[in-house]
Amino acid sequence: MTPFDGDSSVGKSIDEQSPFVDQRTLSLVLNTIALSGTACAVSVPIGTLLAWLLVRTNLPGRRTGRVVLALLLFVPLYLQAAAWQAGFGLQGWATAAGCAPVLLEGWWGAVWVHSVAAVPWVTLITGFGLVKVERDLEESAAIDCIGWQTFWHVTLPAALPAVGVATLWVALTTAGEMTVTDLFGVRTYAEEVYTLLAIGQEPGAAPLRALPGVAVTAALVLVGMVLCRSLAPGDRPLSLGSCRWNYQLGRWRLPASLTAAALLILLVGVPLGNLIYKAGVTVSQTPAGRVRAFSWGQCITMIFDAPWRCRREFAWSLLIGPLAAVAAVTVATPLAWLARRGGFRSLPALATTALALAVPGPILGLAIIEMLDRPELPWLADLYDHSILAPFLALTIRALPPTVLVLWYALRTVPQEMLDAAKVDGARAVTRLFLTVLPIRWQAFALALVVSLSVALADLAASILVAPPGMQTLSIHIFGLLHYGVEDQVAGVCLAILAIFAILSGVGWVIIWIMSRTKKSSPRARQNATLCGD
Repeated sequence: MTPFDGDSSVGKSIDEQSPFVDQRTLSLVLNTIALSGTACAVSVPIGTLLAWLLVRTNLPGRRTGRVVLALLLFVPLYLQAAAWQAGFGLQGWATAAGCAPVLLEGWWGAVWVHSVAAVPWVTLITGFGLVKVERDLEESAAIDCIGWQTFWHVTLPAALPAVGVATLWVALTTAGEMTVTDLFGVRTYAEEVYTLLAIGQEPGAAPLRALPGVAVTAALVLVGMVLCRSLAPGDRPLSLGSCRWNYQLGRWRLPASLTAAALLILLVGVPLGNLIYKAGVTVSQTPAGRVRAFSWGQCITMIFDAPWRCRREFAWSLLIGPLAAVAAVTVATPLAWLARRGGFRSLPALATTALALAVPGPILGLAIIEMLDRPELPWLADLYDHSILAPFLALTIRALPPTVLVLWYALRTVPQEMLDAAKVDGARAVTRLFLTVLPIRWQAFALALVVSLSVALADLAASILVAPPGMQTLSIHIFGLLHYGVEDQVAGVCLAILAIFAILSGVGWVIIWIMSRTKKSSPRARQNATLCGD
């Protein structure tokens, strides 16, 4: 199943083999590194290319492409896995029809799902870095250089920290997830912890076996964040122009458009088509055998029945997810504010992010259980058994690292001269944050809220262990359906989730459009609008 199978004796006790030096532990380390590295090698170049084409060029339809990729952020990893399995997995329509062999199974199935699921994140984070490149600097370089030289020597170096943050995010989220690896039977640290708990082994064995990987991952996170911080230019001056400078593709516009369209069809069209077919497929018995056929009526019925059939799961997810997202942004803001100038003040943000990213989801769930399930404290045990406290804490911690990374990068670029001027006027630190920083970096806070919400809604690795009896989120419910093979219901629920997110995103887009039209009515906005190519 994996490149490094090692010893498959999962049930051996800790006394029989040392978790630090045995072959099994070594194979888990190699599998985790190989899976994360391959996912980065595939997703980071594709996501960076899409970010540049959709954010910094005159590519036709770039706004639509940005909206589509933004919607993909809300497509959880388990939903991505279900969509690709519905087409090319063991029971996928292409496999069942004999159109193709089983393309997605084992190691390469896990690599593919992780890679395509990471592309929207890379595009988002890298695109944010590309947007923040100073327009005046690029325009000055464009006077003496041709387009690709300006990009290579000015735009790319300025956005390099964002590319590093995106790579770090993809590598660590891939290493800490067990959803896809459990479905495809790939053994990594996070999947091993979940397996040990599933087979009923002593809970202390799981954290002990994963301890080397957690330590190594935490060290890599710290090194990566320090490097990204040293690359990120601080105290950037505010650009005089309100719009970014776009690259003109010229004769490359048509090839670039076809490339972007092909990538978007691959990322969105293919998995969406798989889900639609699976939701509408019907099987009838004929004298010649069982015949599969597609019915739009069946597909629509499955989609409209899903919200009512899974109403409790929808309600729990839409209650806990937004609360965890708001909490993550609330905690991340002071951490990023302290870390913006570096030095010892950045240690809380570095330590919190490194630890939260390094600890696999199942171990985080075990830690929350150990903290809350206290028989000697009946009130705490009652909260653990009869409230949303445990999943709320798990989702908040899981959403915290990307939120800190986004706000840390954004707040670091705030011009120090503005803060010094506000300080001279008597503004305290909190006042400077809310009255000086927030008006010029509100997009970063909105982005952080969106990122934390998408992570909270998608998490399974930690929440599956801490959800109290009778409480099931959508991620836990769909994960169970995938294991039981109820594929038509999975497809219906997934399509219903996509429809709900599309409606919510449409409402948000209308609100943003109204706000932008209001701002454009000012004389200064009309003057700056002539400078924009987007």
